[in-house]
Amino acid sequence: MMERDEIFWLVWCPTGSAPPSYRHTSEAGAIAEAERLARAARNAKFYVLKATDLRYIDDMKRVVLWHPDEPIF
Repeated sequence: MMERDEIFWLVWCPTGSAPPSYRHTSEAGAIAEAERLARAARNAKFYVLKATDLRYIDDMKRVVLWHPDEPIF
C-alpha cells in the first residue's frame, strides 16, 4: 500500500520538450503551476496528474561474505 506522503501531482504538457520532473506535494500547488505555465505558453495544454498507485519488485538480496576489516585466513 502506498504511504500517504508518497502521493504527488505532476504537471504535464503533451507538446512539451521535457517530461515532468517536479513532484508537487499538493493538488493546489500543481494547479497553480499549470496555470502559471499556461499563461506563459498560451496555446499549450497543461494537465495536472495525480500519482495514485506504485508497483515495483524489490527482490535483490545482498549477502556480504567477507568484511574488509576481517582477515582473509
